[in-house]
Amino acid sequence: MPATQLLYQATFDSLHDKTARAAIMNAHADLRLKEISKQCDQLTILQHFKPACDELLRLGFNCSHNLEGEFDLILLIPSKNKQQTLGWMADAMSHLVDGGKLLMACANNHGAKSYESALKKLAGSVSSSSKSKCRVFSARKTDTLDAELTAQWISNVRSGVIEGHGLISQPGLFSWDRADIGSQLLLQHLPDALFGTGMDLCCGYGFLSVNILKSHPDIDSLHLVEADRLALECAEQNIQIWQNKVKPHWFDAVTDPLPLKLDWVVCNPPFHSGQSQDVPLGQTIIANACNSLKRNGKLYMVANRKLAYEAVLDRMLMEHHAVVQEQGFKIIEASRGANPRTKQRPAQTTNEEGWDYDYEYE
Repeated sequence: MPATQLLYQATFDSLHDKTARAAIMNAHADLRLKEISKQCDQLTILQHFKPACDELLRLGFNCSHNLEGEFDLILLIPSKNKQQTLGWMADAMSHLVDGGKLLMACANNHGAKSYESALKKLAGSVSSSSKSKCRVFSARKTDTLDAELTAQWISNVRSGVIEGHGLISQPGLFSWDRADIGSQLLLQHLPDALFGTGMDLCCGYGFLSVNILKSHPDIDSLHLVEADRLALECAEQNIQIWQNKVKPHWFDAVTDPLPLKLDWVVCNPPFHSGQSQDVPLGQTIIANACNSLKRNGKLYMVANRKLAYEAVLDRMLMEHHAVVQEQGFKIIEASRGANPRTKQRPAQTTNEEGWDYDYEYE
């Protein structure tokens, strides 16, 4: 991640006072953070994405989720969403002391010039440099800061009811301002009755969960699993009228232990990491979804038609088939079966309370 490395390296030139209060918005793990923290009296790390938070925690840094207080220096790594990044930019400027600096870095092909122009429009002037196909640019908080534009950009990224789908969402979330076609298609091809305990894996702001809870009153409980805390907070608001049935989890679906012994799982798995396509990411999430099912449990998922997920289902479950393929998507229904495939431990075991353990998979 050259832009992040350049940003952290440039920070050393911006920290001259040991008592400086600094913050890093959308922080990513890097050993340079330890050196930065040694030069700061106070370093606040902000990150809302669970995998990134876990990496930072392994370096010894706890993550905050909101910018509070005033700072002499704020570092900002842009997100994939421009509107979200502009909101963070404005929020950062509003939390700087007079004369404080906002320092940003971005790859040229991810919109560096556009963000530099936006910062100039917001703050009045910028300093910039270019290296390794990236730009590092900064602005100080002075009386040239456009207060009206600052307030507008901050307001633009606050969560609220979105006309496109009638749910609470915000810029930066997956399909934040419209119901994505794949999820709509999945809803159309779910069984008439879902019951028992289920999971919406990678639930986003809760589009699937809300519609499933509306249509299936016999559901006993529903686990919402999401790695983006901002999305999960929106989901919790959207499912508030069913809060006695819903259990939200801020989990990384790749590495964190997921709920087990589920009757069913619905999933619209991601297949990007940052700006790049990452098919193994979706494959791992699907494998973990399969492991969450009880005997005869069902998986209902949607995916791009070109993505090769069937091999995972072949390995993990007894049966799967494409319910429909249209609009570039495939809806897959899969069953763990009464006698799931296993490479080890074919014999049934029970826990202390006499419940059957599910077979384990490799």
